[in-house]
Parts: sequence; C-alpha cells; structure tokens
Amino acid sequence: MAVIQDPAQFADWMVAVPPEVRAGPNWPQKGSVVQRYDGREPRMRHAENRHLTVALVERWRPEDELILRLRSGLGGWVRIWIKVQPRPGGALIEVRAEPLTATARLRFTGASRGRAEERCVQVAERLIALATTEEPAVD
Repeated sequence: MAVIQDPAQFADWMVAVPPEVRAGPNWPQKGSVVQRYDGREPRMRHAENRHLTVALVERWRPEDELILRLRSGLGGWVRIWIKVQPRPGGALIEVRAEPLTATARLRFTGASRGRAEERCVQVAERLIALATTEEPAVD
C-alpha cells in the first residue's frame, strides 16, 4: 500500500497513462485527482482542469483497497479496483476493471476483453515490482 500512497509513483504502476502526470496534494484520499502535467502551475489555489484529469479516487482504505475512475486512452471511463490482501511472506494483489461509459464498454468486448484483463495483471505486477525493489545501501 506504500507504493499506492506515493503520488510520485502513480505513472510507474498504472498501465496506459501518460508519463507526465501529477497527483493532487491529498492523494489517494477520496475525491483526489491525477492530472496530466503540462508544466504550468495552476494560478488559483483550487484550480483544476477537468480535461487534464486522468484518474479520480472513488474510495480509499489505507489498509487494503483503492477504487478509482480512470480515463481510458480512446475516451470513456473505467473503474479500477485494487485490493491488497496480506499473506504470509507477502500479499495477494487483485486488480479488476469495469467499463463505466459506452466508449469504454466497446473496448471491453470481444478480443479487447483479453487485453483489458492483461492490463489488470500488469498493474499488479508493477505494484509488486515497485514494492519489492531493494533500496541501495548507504555507506
């Protein structure tokens, strides 16, 4: 869960998002957003450009769960569930996706269904890889 809580690592574990994204200051609390970062700082304290929004947190339970809405690459929204279950010697990570809009549903039919499931597996694999990366020893 520490990897998920780190806003700087979102683009490292989430599949199919632009590499230049920035999580809001309250990440991953409910309602927080991840937006494409265009290099310009917002001018107002609560400025948010909805067209740049990549993800929106719907539910956050720090001990085991993150549910977010993710904008799919060709438009539309997909709900992503990430559930972490502690196990002896590690954890079981379950990732599921559900299309929320018509354009996203089109990408979840036929042969595309397998690709969507593959992306869920990649999210879990990336989370595991980031969580198990050893820190370099400091002399």
